[in-house]
Amino acid sequence: MSENERQGLSGEILALVLPLVLGVVLAVAWRLLVPVTKSLGDEQELQAAVDGTLAGLGLLVGLVVGVVTLLRPGAVPLRRVFVVLVTSTVGGVISWLLGNQMGSPVLTADGAAFLWPATTSVVVMIGAILPWTSHRLEVPSQGRGPGLGQPHQVGRR
Repeated sequence: MSENERQGLSGEILALVLPLVLGVVLAVAWRLLVPVTKSLGDEQELQAAVDGTLAGLGLLVGLVVGVVTLLRPGAVPLRRVFVVLVTSTVGGVISWLLGNQMGSPVLTADGAAFLWPATTSVVVMIGAILPWTSHRLEVPSQGRGPGLGQPHQVGRR
């Protein structure tokens, strides 16, 4: 295995593990912030504070994960994006279920847990169409003709 292959593999392992760890961190942060957000409102707003705290944290984590994915797309960008989206979804489920186990009140708006992967996918999609970030997602040519994702070479021989 060459040095480049090892680096690519370590990057994919990091893309697999980091969102799962972030799911645990997000659950802990959610439970630590819930008492603070509960104190900002009255009893009628209690559930909105619980759900809104996880939703806000999920938006923040999704934005960070999406930007990092655009900045470090790896050797095979499509694989990296797929891995990050799948593990972000699993991380969102981890944050939801683990956070519910850590205290009450529990999350009632289950969709709040999925704002993280939704935000990540939107950030990556927008980054893929912007000219100053989309070039990072192109597959480089390996000397075997034009690579995929290189529109300036389409139709040329």
